[in-house]
Amino acid sequence: MTKQEARAIARERRRNLDMTALGAAMADQLFALPAWQKADAVFAFAAMKDEPDTTPILRRALADGKALCLPRCLPGDGGRMELIAVHGPEELRPGRYGILEPAGKERAVPGPGTLALIPCLAADRLGTRLGRGAGYYDRFLAQFAATGGTRLLICPAALIFTDPLPRDPWDIPFNRGETLTENGLY
Repeated sequence: MTKQEARAIARERRRNLDMTALGAAMADQLFALPAWQKADAVFAFAAMKDEPDTTPILRRALADGKALCLPRCLPGDGGRMELIAVHGPEELRPGRYGILEPAGKERAVPGPGTLALIPCLAADRLGTRLGRGAGYYDRFLAQFAATGGTRLLICPAALIFTDPLPRDPWDIPFNRGETLTENGLY
């Protein structure tokens, strides 16, 4: 199976999922984890319509007094993003791909107390993350490894493939226990 074929299958599976309910269930699972409780900063993302709703996570991070940052895609075709501090939902605006991004200028630097929540189209049992193909998160994950922070892949259980997904040399795999589903850590 190619990445294009896997993406098509994942998109088809997503059509039948209630992303609001999945997002709420995943948030409940996340808030009970020691990784959430220990984090002083949360790197998250504003979910697109076909992703589990992250609104409860964003709200709770702010309510718990955690530093919250979201990505903003940088101009050009380099597939790079910067992390921007967010103090409330009113600071988000549609960005390059129509995804809500921070409008502010306060850059954030992840450190050992940062919990990074990473989106995907799908994943497999071996920890391979299937993204949308632009490489933004692959580049971020390569740099994030040096921060000492914690990362969790956000993936509904229905999107975890039993067969291995294609993996390129630059793809950063996730370890066992680093994938959060609506049922808990996978």
